[in-house]
Amino acid sequence: MVSVWNIYFGPVGINLSTVFLGVVVLVLAIIKKTQRKRAHLFEISFLLFLVGFSYFTLHGRLLQLIFPISLPERPLVDNNLTFNYTLTSLLTFLIFPILLLILLKSDVSMKRLGLKVQNLRQTMSWSFYGVVFTVFLSLLSHTFFGFKWIQNYTFDGLILWTLLVTILSVSAQTIFFIGILFNAHMEQENKFLLAIISFLAFQSFTAASPLWTVMNLISFTAKIFVTWKTRNIYGATIMNIVSNFIDIAIQVL
Repeated sequence: MVSVWNIYFGPVGINLSTVFLGVVVLVLAIIKKTQRKRAHLFEISFLLFLVGFSYFTLHGRLLQLIFPISLPERPLVDNNLTFNYTLTSLLTFLIFPILLLILLKSDVSMKRLGLKVQNLRQTMSWSFYGVVFTVFLSLLSHTFFGFKWIQNYTFDGLILWTLLVTILSVSAQTIFFIGILFNAHMEQENKFLLAIISFLAFQSFTAASPLWTVMNLISFTAKIFVTWKTRNIYGATIMNIVSNFIDIAIQVL
């Protein structure tokens, strides 16, 4: 199992993997700048630093004062975990990044963030293909590499987790990792490089075995492809939600 690389300094929690990725992207931006090329990678590096410092500071420190989490964590039983995780996700991956983009005087239009549908038929078609692929990949993954991470649950815990984590938090994360990091810069930067940065940023918040990391890569690539084809993140968002729904259903049934 590859763990998330985080460390705490008093009230501040740092995701070292995300911060390190931010440093690498910053170096790439400086190199492009010295070549007199316009580098939107500066913006991406600042965003990575922001989420790298925000997530664990909120989840593991500040929000513990409001929604203390019992250890070991009990998803679908401890509702404080659900509330803590949801608020952390909304602040870290949606509210703080958009505020930073506004401070940087960047374009935060619906189109740039992938929230505007430019071709409804194309979006529906590619979203359908993406969902079919997601269902196949999810069932395949759970058949061969699945493991039990939910030991028990309560009815209200299941409902809250489904609404706040599976739908709301996952949507916020998709806006950041695919909408802000990829779609927003797709016309100015190398798409392949953006896809790599987006995946590595996502993976830096995900504890997974090497096999699950490969599956995450395949799944993330499909979401990036659908986003590229549709120029919006709705297909990727639906794919993410469906994947999480399947995971929860398999766990509780």
